[in-house]
Amino acid sequence: MDGEQSGLEATVDRLRTELEGLRTAMRTRAVIEQAKGVLVGRLGCTPEEAFEQLVSRSQAENRKLAQLAADLLANAAPPPAARDVPADPPAEPPPAEPPPVAPAQNAPAQNAPAQAESASEGENEGERKHADAGAGESVEGLATRFHLAAAALTTAADPDELAERLYRAALAPLGAGALVLAVREPDGALRLVGAYGVASRQLSQWQRIPPRTRVPLTEAVRTGRPVWVADRREFAARYPELAGDDLVPGTTVCALPLHARGRLLGALKIGWPEPHRPVPAVEAHLAALADLAADTLLRLPGVLLTEAPPAGFDPAGAPWFRAVLDGLLDPVLVLGAVRDRDGKVADLQVEHANAPTVDLAGRDAAELRGRRLTELYPGMVASGTFDRLRTAAADGIPYRGEAERYVETVAGSTRASAMTVCATPFQDGLLLTWRSHDERDRRIAQLAQTARLARVGTWEWHPGERRIACSDDVPHLFGAPGAPGAPGGTDGLDPRTALGAIAPADREAVRAAALALLDGRTPVTVDFAVRAADGYRNLRALGETAVADDGRLLSLSGVVQDVTSWRRAEQALSDTRDRLADQRRRTGDEQRAVRALQQALMRAPAGRPVPGLDSAGRYLPAERAHKVGGDWYELLDLPDGTVLLAVGDVSGHGLPAAVAMSQLRYALRGMAYDDAEPGRLLDRLDRMLCHQRADHIAAVTVARLDPRTGHLAWARAGHLPPVLLHDGTARSLEPPPGLILGVNPRARRSTAELDLAPGDTLLLYTDGLIERRGTAPGAGPGTDPGGVTRLLHACTEYRAAPDPAGLVDHLLRRFGAPNPFDDICLLAVRRRP
Repeated sequence: MDGEQSGLEATVDRLRTELEGLRTAMRTRAVIEQAKGVLVGRLGCTPEEAFEQLVSRSQAENRKLAQLAADLLANAAPPPAARDVPADPPAEPPPAEPPPVAPAQNAPAQNAPAQAESASEGENEGERKHADAGAGESVEGLATRFHLAAAALTTAADPDELAERLYRAALAPLGAGALVLAVREPDGALRLVGAYGVASRQLSQWQRIPPRTRVPLTEAVRTGRPVWVADRREFAARYPELAGDDLVPGTTVCALPLHARGRLLGALKIGWPEPHRPVPAVEAHLAALADLAADTLLRLPGVLLTEAPPAGFDPAGAPWFRAVLDGLLDPVLVLGAVRDRDGKVADLQVEHANAPTVDLAGRDAAELRGRRLTELYPGMVASGTFDRLRTAAADGIPYRGEAERYVETVAGSTRASAMTVCATPFQDGLLLTWRSHDERDRRIAQLAQTARLARVGTWEWHPGERRIACSDDVPHLFGAPGAPGAPGGTDGLDPRTALGAIAPADREAVRAAALALLDGRTPVTVDFAVRAADGYRNLRALGETAVADDGRLLSLSGVVQDVTSWRRAEQALSDTRDRLADQRRRTGDEQRAVRALQQALMRAPAGRPVPGLDSAGRYLPAERAHKVGGDWYELLDLPDGTVLLAVGDVSGHGLPAAVAMSQLRYALRGMAYDDAEPGRLLDRLDRMLCHQRADHIAAVTVARLDPRTGHLAWARAGHLPPVLLHDGTARSLEPPPGLILGVNPRARRSTAELDLAPGDTLLLYTDGLIERRGTAPGAGPGTDPGGVTRLLHACTEYRAAPDPAGLVDHLLRRFGAPNPFDDICLLAVRRRP
């Protein structure tokens, strides 16, 4: 019996040894097969001949077959990270390419696994080296180890086996003592998935590393670059909060990011028991090993949370999953199925709600967790939405509803909103989300800007509520918040207190507007005043009613605006209108008085006709009443038988100009009896005007005509010269020098003289006849048809009877009198034949 047991134990031990050998052979077979392919390409031989070549050279050089194959691959295809790293000077010449040999007849290819197994014996001998091991190794040697590691990792079944094989094949020869592998979760934290040489207690305490924890692993992930710490003193200086308690034991540590297929998967951390100072080639080698480990992690099942959560995954207990949901803008509910005895979905229970969740009734995530949908939303049950969600959970088919109106009643308050509900199967339930279509958030942002620019606030009231929900601006409009008697607060507006702030005279109107809204009459606008620190503030409230399909009142809402500035502007505008109307009445009265005065002054002389002369005079005030000015004319027969002729224009308009004109005209009439020549008369008028310090200046033409002899003496003060009509021709008289009146009391005017022939006509006129706005009276006919030249043409055109009255009327018609902007005076005298 003992012999049989001993034989059984020996058999089991032999089978275990063979199994381990097969595993080792499988790890090395990949690198051997790749080396065979290189030789087939180089030598043009068969795979069997290539394998015999490797075996012969392994025996000749007394080297392991896997090591020889890795060296061959290192020369033919260096690892990616080592391609751009300058090679260190080799310690010895690189091995020459094996010469072609004849294939061995007694080494069939099917013996390759067995020979690989024998070549791998003693593979684990001398794994741990001194801390500087590998520092002087050539790039070709590091590349050899890379290919051995790549072959070893191909059959790793889990992250821990991956860590062990990576250590034995590549890191132990470099003197490393331990390593860990960590993958990044969606919230940025690192989760340990594999390790070698690290105590279980450390692995348990460091199982999950938050992203804000400052350690070499998180720094490598954050920066995407290797992180080296030379010794424990540097470690304590860089990470004082760890107090020397590191995850990976060792003096020197290095953390390397794990990159694969354009993704950052996590980080690899390696520790050396002795100080380790790698050369650039070793650093590049380690980076290539990290990428190799990342590629291996991608193919291991269940390591990366890139697909559906594993069975038994509890979202409420996964911090990273809650962080993902909280980062969404829309509300999300994780619903678990509540099943009856037959296993059918009877209800759905809220297992988790993200941070943005606020439902139609105003309940947040904390108030929803652990409660059932039938309890929370009876309106959803009545509308049939709940049955559709329950079907989605039972059948595993996503549900996306159409935009519809949801109505819920909570504590006597009815809320309604249009929204779209979507649900996705998740574990034994649903992920439920919804989006409101009333654009409440957008409206709140717009109203906030409106309130700031236009002093507008919003309000809303639901039946059953005791306070009016409102924006922060509304309490400010009714009274300063926090002040005694302030009607507003953070929880809305008290209707009774707000009504008390309204001016007593306006309260009845506000009550009537509220009753109109409650009766469904919408919209309603009401203006009222409220007490303020500086008196009363004027407000305007606008409201509208929202009702359900069955006629039930859902809510009242609207805006309140401070219209105090508008009211003040309206009052100021009204006062301005009153003042303008009064001014218009006064101006009208003044213009009527001015016209009456001018008409009285300019009325044709009522004396006997002047012997030997025919005369005609016309005065036309400006067409626009406010432009009535100071134009005038004078025809006066003197005791010596001569006649005084004069026309003038006083600056300005209105009553002041008319008064100044009357003073000047009557002064001239008085001075004319002194037998003074026209130039002297104008000098005297000038001294009088300057002495009175009047605000006016005046242009005047004065002439003295003897009808018996036709002798004419005339002078001017800044006025247009008369026109002489003789034998069918017309010309302007050559004007003597003469400064306008009211400028210089020492100025002297000259008198010009000429004789009128029998039948000659003399025309005196003011500039209102020929001037129009934007023209100059002296312009030529091509540029100014309304000037002096046009007047001369009009005079020669008159072919009727030699009557001064007919000539004057002809000229007024020809020039389109009256002038809209200036008075017109005309005086024409004709010496009888």
